[in-house]
Amino acid sequence: MQYISSILFWIFINSWGAIIPILYSPSFINKNTKMADHGAKVWAKVALWVLKKLCKVDYEVIGIEKLPKEACIVACKHQSMWETIVMHLVFNRPVYAFKKELLKIPFYGWFLRVMSGITIDRNGGASALKDLIKQTKKYLSLNQTIILFPQGTRVPVKESSEKYPYQAGIAALYLSCNVKVVPAALNSGVFWQKNTLLKKPGKITLEFLDPIEPGLSKQEFMTKLEGAIEKKSNELAK
Repeated sequence: MQYISSILFWIFINSWGAIIPILYSPSFINKNTKMADHGAKVWAKVALWVLKKLCKVDYEVIGIEKLPKEACIVACKHQSMWETIVMHLVFNRPVYAFKKELLKIPFYGWFLRVMSGITIDRNGGASALKDLIKQTKKYLSLNQTIILFPQGTRVPVKESSEKYPYQAGIAALYLSCNVKVVPAALNSGVFWQKNTLLKKPGKITLEFLDPIEPGLSKQEFMTKLEGAIEKKSNELAK
């Protein structure tokens, strides 16, 4: 029964992802970013409601009181698609970073072009990093929080960070943007595993940890960030 529910959710999430750009098509016709961001929030709210009803996967968010009042960078553990959804409900108009190839998808890609977001060229080298910093500073100046996955890909539960290392991009942003970086740990991969349709019933926990203040060296920052995220994510996965 759980597998059937998981298949139904897979059908839903793909269909819903195509319907929202159509419903909010005026946003990319008129280049209305706020309208597109609202569409993303509606998409997220309905998606998580259906996930709960169909697959019995609920969630809780801990540590919201630790979030700075000003815009910041959230460096989140990445284990499943779930965390690409939930931040739309935690923050007002959050800004995700995504690979530029997604822009080529009909309707969905057009929607992404208008919605608040940072495009990443993974093969762009130094110029891509400069562009990442430029885009990040732009959104921070608009008081929008940036959501980054510092390992750059979904990582199986309790998999070593040696196999999936933390990327240099997050350190470059920390050193360049002079804002707080908030580590975020989770256990979504326990219930929504990578490369499988099956969703296991239970409660996903997302926990925001103590912000890292500006002023550390690159090495100090990376050590502190990785240590905090990995320790808490492993604890949540027990």
